[in-house]
Amino acid sequence: MTRLTELSIYPEAKLTANELLDFLSASPTAWQAVARAEEELQAAGFIRYEQAEKLSLKTGDKGYFVQNGSALLAFQIGRDPLKQGFRIFGAHSDSPALKLKPQVISPSEGVNRLAVEVYGGPLLNTFFDRPLSLAGRVSLKSDNPLKPQVRLVDFKRPLLILPNLAIHMGNTSNEGLKIERQKDILPFISLQGENDEVDHDLLRKLLAEELDVDFDTILDYELLTYEAAPPSFCGLDDCFISAGRLDNLSMFKAGLDALIHNGQAEDPGTGIKVLLITDNEEVGSRTKQGAAGLFARDLLERLALALGADRADFLASFANSFMISADLAHAVHPNYPEKADPGHRPRLNQGPVIKQAASQSYSSDAYSSSAFRQLATAAGVPCQTFVNRSDLRGGSTIGPISSALLPMPTVDCGNAIWGMHSIRETGGVLDPYYMEQLVRYFYSL
Repeated sequence: MTRLTELSIYPEAKLTANELLDFLSASPTAWQAVARAEEELQAAGFIRYEQAEKLSLKTGDKGYFVQNGSALLAFQIGRDPLKQGFRIFGAHSDSPALKLKPQVISPSEGVNRLAVEVYGGPLLNTFFDRPLSLAGRVSLKSDNPLKPQVRLVDFKRPLLILPNLAIHMGNTSNEGLKIERQKDILPFISLQGENDEVDHDLLRKLLAEELDVDFDTILDYELLTYEAAPPSFCGLDDCFISAGRLDNLSMFKAGLDALIHNGQAEDPGTGIKVLLITDNEEVGSRTKQGAAGLFARDLLERLALALGADRADFLASFANSFMISADLAHAVHPNYPEKADPGHRPRLNQGPVIKQAASQSYSSDAYSSSAFRQLATAAGVPCQTFVNRSDLRGGSTIGPISSALLPMPTVDCGNAIWGMHSIRETGGVLDPYYMEQLVRYFYSL
């Protein structure tokens, strides 16, 4: 048996995976992920541009825009930018979670529970019996009523628990149990006071204390749960990564690191390199910060105009552009091998996966898939293919949505994982390295 540690790429792959775990730990929600990306971009010399700002750009310039705090478009201007077109690597920043409701305290039997909505499509049973924390953003009073002050918050400690019902009390989950979202998904935060006194301001008091602000300045919040235990390696030779939000922050991180690497090169390559990170993919992308919004197309046009082009030049640039839509893929599960298509069986640690679907839920076609395979070969990276079983309805990505608004060749791809949408997903230690190497090559062209 060949050990992973015997592979020449293992040391560098392990370093890449360690950096991913750090990024995941710092990014419990899309807002924190974008804030962390901003730090890394600024440290690498990328300039933040505001959307109300008039731009003037030239070859070698690099910068980024932020949309609603949870979406991002970063860029580097290469040689002959408009004629060579855009090189776009797209991913999304959000993950399935439990989102707190505005009137959040729901008392029962001497316990303060938190009322939540389900965001996206999580495997709800994985949220039980795990210490949970809270993170997100808080809006505070400001001098301008149309522009509240926004602060990010991350409690970074076990704050909630959602206990299972004991098997002795009629819990039939081992045989299959329907989870009732309104009744069963209310995590516990504390005991009530004397005589079951209810403090409906409990959460806001906690937020005021955590942010060191006056209670009365808090106007609203958007808070999501996440598992308090940190991401980790597991398996022989640390062959697996166990972490929440691999879908899709691992693709976010691969694109971010590749763009920063290219931004440090003496030769910026040709065209306009773009990292496009959208939000709300898990709930359909139809938001101002989602892939179905116009912010990405508008910002790309602004880049073209800032380079001295006109709208006709911008539209013509699509003919020489290419987009990689990166979202994680399903690995064949050793305990459920029948769930994978017989001829398409992606595995962990064997490289990026091209995702195809006759329904067009993925944007890949023969043209874009062939281009991606050539990129992988040139980058020295293995490549796999995923197609759903014909009798199973699969998911979708930002690829079809983005390519409808940005009509350019687009391929859907991603690293293979197990347990997608679990509170802890399982990936391979080599795959983050493989994907980053491919995107580095893509940006270097």
